[in-house]
Amino acid sequence: MHAARRHDGMSGRPACLPTRMASVVSAAIVLMLSCAWIETPRDASAEEGAGAKVEKQASAAGGQIGDATHAFRIRAAAIVLVAAFSALAAAFAHAQAAPASSAQVAPGVIRPGTTADEAGMTQRPTGIDVEFVDKAGMIGKVERQASQLALDRSSNPAVKAFARRMVDDHGRVASELRQLGAAKGVPVQSRMLVDPAVTALRTKEGHAFDTAYVALAGTRAHEAAIRLYEAEAQNGRDPQLRAFAANALPMLNAHLAAARQLAQTVAAAH
Repeated sequence: MHAARRHDGMSGRPACLPTRMASVVSAAIVLMLSCAWIETPRDASAEEGAGAKVEKQASAAGGQIGDATHAFRIRAAAIVLVAAFSALAAAFAHAQAAPASSAQVAPGVIRPGTTADEAGMTQRPTGIDVEFVDKAGMIGKVERQASQLALDRSSNPAVKAFARRMVDDHGRVASELRQLGAAKGVPVQSRMLVDPAVTALRTKEGHAFDTAYVALAGTRAHEAAIRLYEAEAQNGRDPQLRAFAANALPMLNAHLAAARQLAQTVAAAH
């Protein structure tokens, strides 16, 4: 009896529903046969005494009553059988209508056959990893916006060369970050269509523009980016984001060296 009440952990439904259905049908059939059974009428000749006519008439009357009882039992059995089959049909309908389940897996449980790499790709990063994706996306976005503006506004060849490098390199890194973040359910944020510092840069002209551009997208910006990427490479929880940050660091360090050189060039041009 206890085994009959086991539940399937995946679906929440009784694990032995087919057994219960079979029991219902079996009980209905046994009941029908029991009700349909009627004792075979006695042989009147074996019971007749030496001319007991009164008993013979009583026996005939009893036979008629027995026939009526037999018919009643047959009808009752038929009703019970119909009810049993109706219950069986309802049970099957309920089993099929219940939300289906084998595909549902408890939180934190990896499906059989799922590799560790696939699990890492689908698990959503949290904490430091999410913060890294957000900040790295914003830093790269400001760098590209300011550098694109420098390509349009500056007349200094050194500034233009640096700006072109920033647009190309940070554009490539941003594309990789977007793809990685999307695969992990952490899209790169775009809270500001245009950074206020970039808007302020638009008001500058000539040497003042070059100086403001270097201040915005040069040394300090790359020092901040390196700190962010180093923190993720060392302390991040997601292995793919850690690898992404570590791979980008050589490029950022090269940018920092170029930014320091550009700052000296722009300062000397005044």
